Amino acid sequence: MRAPQRERGFALVGAVFALVIIAALVAGGFFAARQELNVGRSSQTYQRAFDAAEAGLNSTVATWNTGTLNALAVGDSATFTATMPGSTGSYTAVVRRLNTELFLIRSVGQDASGGSQRTIATITRLQQIQMNFSASLTTRSSLKIGGSSYIDGQDQNPNGWSCPSGALPMLPGILTRDSAQISTSGCNNYDCVRGDPKIQQDPTLSDSTFFKFGDLDWNELVAMATKTYPSGTVGPMGPAPIGTASTCTTTSDGSNNNWGEPRVPATVAGCRFYFPIIYVPGNIKLTGGWGQGILLVGGDLDVQGGAEFYGPVIVRGNLNTQGTGGHFNGGVMAANVNLDLSSVLGDAVITYSSCAIDKALQYNAPGRLLAQRSWAELLQ
Repeated sequence: MRAPQRERGFALVGAVFALVIIAALVAGGFFAARQELNVGRSSQTYQRAFDAAEAGLNSTVATWNTGTLNALAVGDSATFTATMPGSTGSYTAVVRRLNTELFLIRSVGQDASGGSQRTIATITRLQQIQMNFSASLTTRSSLKIGGSSYIDGQDQNPNGWSCPSGALPMLPGILTRDSAQISTSGCNNYDCVRGDPKIQQDPTLSDSTFFKFGDLDWNELVAMATKTYPSGTVGPMGPAPIGTASTCTTTSDGSNNNWGEPRVPATVAGCRFYFPIIYVPGNIKLTGGWGQGILLVGGDLDVQGGAEFYGPVIVRGNLNTQGTGGHFNGGVMAANVNLDLSSVLGDAVITYSSCAIDKALQYNAPGRLLAQRSWAELLQ
């Protein structure tokens, strides 16, 4: 009969094998946990990079820099960079002009560690401010014209400006609610007015004519002002461009009276494309000087000394010119909400210019996202 085989040491082998299995399971669990942690961290940095890119896009649209972006030539671009609050990331937004109305915004976001980067892009369109000037001068109350003043409804391009070519229309010289409220002094048979017709009567003139601009109203347009003066009476003053051949010194308040550079050749070339929206809540007196843009006056506008302004002018109160008067190239609306007498005397000249109006509106149009699609992500 065979003796039984000895199995001494088997328990030790089994224990070692079990330890190996347990160690493998622990290592596998640790590896899986570490991988999950890395994936989580990567997802976090990836999301932070996306948030930075989205912030760059939204910030560029929300704070649309009309002075820089609206002055870009087709094909040119401008770059904006910023750091996210809390230093969680940063972005670089490049805005490239595609045509007169469309812009491409390409925003590259990066997380704070620099480990992730994402890029999104969108197309924006300029939201044109709509102002419908139907005459060189529009008023809805009493109007006195005379002296050597001249109101011209013939559309004219400012000297040296880049304006569309083609035949220019002839608009009425004066648009009023009641032509019987017009009185003349030394302006026989309205020989100080040119237009087709010289005087046009429209009894439907109302608040919306003067204070509604497409989708914007007076208060919304005032909120867009790039230069706001304090309440009360401003002036007498004469605006003039401030800067160099390549720079333009601007402020959002009235600490300087830089209203851009409409003259060609320019005295300050750096302000050639600066078209501010100027808001005066009270009265303003101009005695000489020159400027361009959109002039909004909540009170009365008194002009002397040959002051020149290019672009739309909207006056809630009265327009008064005396002495050497002033020169307006664009269009003037004097609402006369107090129903006082509005006078155009002296050497005042009001000339309709669709080019001056369009330029001022174009350079102040904010960028807006297209409604069809807000953005798209670009893969690296």
